[in-house]
Parts: sequence; structure tokens; C-alpha cells
Amino acid sequence: MSVLVNPTCPIDCDSSIPSAESNECAPEWHWGEISKLYIGRADSASFTNVELLAEWTARLDDTGTEADDIRTFPGIGELPEPEQTETEMSGDRTSYSPKRFNLLFDVDETNDVNYNFLLTAGCNLKVKFWYETHDGLLYGGNDGIEGTLKATHPIPRGKRDQVLIKLSLKWDSQFDPLRCASPMA
Repeated sequence: MSVLVNPTCPIDCDSSIPSAESNECAPEWHWGEISKLYIGRADSASFTNVELLAEWTARLDDTGTEADDIRTFPGIGELPEPEQTETEMSGDRTSYSPKRFNLLFDVDETNDVNYNFLLTAGCNLKVKFWYETHDGLLYGGNDGIEGTLKATHPIPRGKRDQVLIKLSLKWDSQFDPLRCASPMA
């Protein structure tokens, strides 16, 4: 099911449209909720093959100091519909800007190590990241997604309400992120 390359956009009106598929008897569905976030340095190396568990095993390290180490955050997140500007053009044409994505993710483990991560995120960090959905899809492809990280720590009013670390990752792209089956799922 890998989709690990962005399409080449048509350059004229004679280009064919992509294939479509549906199966009335055995449809393929996917469910919501981002359940894991993987964050590395913005200059960390790309994967040779993001679908190989051995490559992830070598890089997943929550305390390491190597340039290519990737931190893992379990939690609950979402990727709302991206913002995009629509511009009316001559000749009854319409142009669309690159998409502005904003992934929202709640980390519920608010220990001192994660709180220190929150404090460092106040430095307006650029990061490279991947995200995994609850049903085992990994988004980001070999190169990951480069974006800006923002972290906040609101404290709710109620003594029975959970305190969270709220992460926001923003990036611009013409295309949605590449996806594949997660080798960690």
C-alpha cells in the first residue's frame, strides 16, 4: 500500500486523470486519531526505506544525543483540514496556494523529562517528524515532514481535569504527507 512519491503534476489539458478504486463487498477504510508522534532534528538524515523496522530501531532513542535520534511521544492527536487560499484567475480558472497544515497533539505524560522538552520547544524549533495513526498508518515518507514545533502547557480549572502538554506542528506543502504501513504497528 505504499505511496512514497509525490505525483508529477500535469502540464497541459491532455494529461490523464489518476485511477480510482472502490470495492462494494470489501471496502478498505481507515480510522481517525493520531496516536504516536516521532520527532527528530530538522537536519536529521532521511530514511533509506521508512518501512523497514531495522532503520527505526536504530534511530528511536528518547534520551540519545546523536544527530539522527528520534523521540517517540504517545498521545492523542488530529490533523484538521489544511488552510488553503483560492484565487480566481482569468479564463474561468482557479488557483490554489500550497496547503498550510497544523497537526495538534496532546501528550498526557507530563513528567519532568517531557516538561523539559516543552520548555525547549519554546525556542521556536524547526523539527523533522512523522506521525502514526491508531490503525497503523505512518505519515511522513522517507524524508519526514519539516515543520515548526510549538508546545504549551495549559492547566485546567478543575482538580479532576487532566493537565496535558499540547503540541502544534505547522508546515506548508502542495501535497498531503506520504504514507505507508507503520513497521512499528
